[in-house]
Amino acid sequence: MFSYTKILLVFFTTLVFSARSCVRDTSTSYAKKDVTSSEEKPRPVNADKSTFEENSEITRAVLITHCGSCHQSSLDTHKPEAIKIFDLDMAANWHTSLSVENLPGIADRIKNKPAITSQQKEAIDTFLKLKEWQSKQ
Repeated sequence: MFSYTKILLVFFTTLVFSARSCVRDTSTSYAKKDVTSSEEKPRPVNADKSTFEENSEITRAVLITHCGSCHQSSLDTHKPEAIKIFDLDMAANWHTSLSVENLPGIADRIKNKPAITSQQKEAIDTFLKLKEWQSKQ
């Protein structure tokens, strides 16, 4: 009787695994449509030059505090690779070498800093969005 139960259990297990391997997973999309490449992204509502410059200066001030040791060429602690990404000593032009690929890095580095106010975080977010939009123009 015990071996008969084992045989049924093995048969049932094999049947279940065989059936599972035949079922296609429909929850995963295998082809993604790239909408952004064929359509131009709309202009952000606050894309004027003065808004960009104001948010750039706020962003720069926050980054001097939190990232300046590596991203200020005037300091002995600066890192050459960090300066290639952006140099906070370039005043209003600090972001000219900043590429779109590096924008998420800024967002990640400042998101968990309790010393940064919500207004500063909002200004940084606006700056990053406008910088991304500008680079695609």
